[in-house]
Amino acid sequence: MIILSMFDLSFIMHLFQKEFILKLLLLALLYSIIPLSETFLLLHLGGLFGNYLILALAATTGLIGLFIAFSEVSSIIGSIKIKLKEGVYPGKEFISLAGVLTGALLLLTPGFITDTLGLLLFIPFFRNGVGKFITSKMENSLKEIYEYLKLYELE
Repeated sequence: MIILSMFDLSFIMHLFQKEFILKLLLLALLYSIIPLSETFLLLHLGGLFGNYLILALAATTGLIGLFIAFSEVSSIIGSIKIKLKEGVYPGKEFISLAGVLTGALLLLTPGFITDTLGLLLFIPFFRNGVGKFITSKMENSLKEIYEYLKLYELE
């Protein structure tokens, strides 16, 4: 009974809806297909060019991408600070930040497929598309974050 009081009943009922289960299964399928395809690609390229070269190249692309991600995130945070000082809601910046952080997460994942997808998210068209998809369900939370940041203006 204590556990049920911790969770909202609608949340528990949501877990048993057909749409939620289908999304969960698709996510599990992606979770298994992407590492398998990355492993296959690394083995195939390792056979063609040498294992050490391919591993070094995969690590290098990830590191370079993370440096790019760090500079992009710093730039976006700077824009958010400017918007906060002006008293303007930084909606576009939140969208860009979500896209860049998703790209950085993909760059942290070892492999060429995820590195390519992560680097694509530094192109504004793709970044904004993914950012809008991610932030579409979080609009109220982002507005709360904006109000919090306005109160405690970040240095």
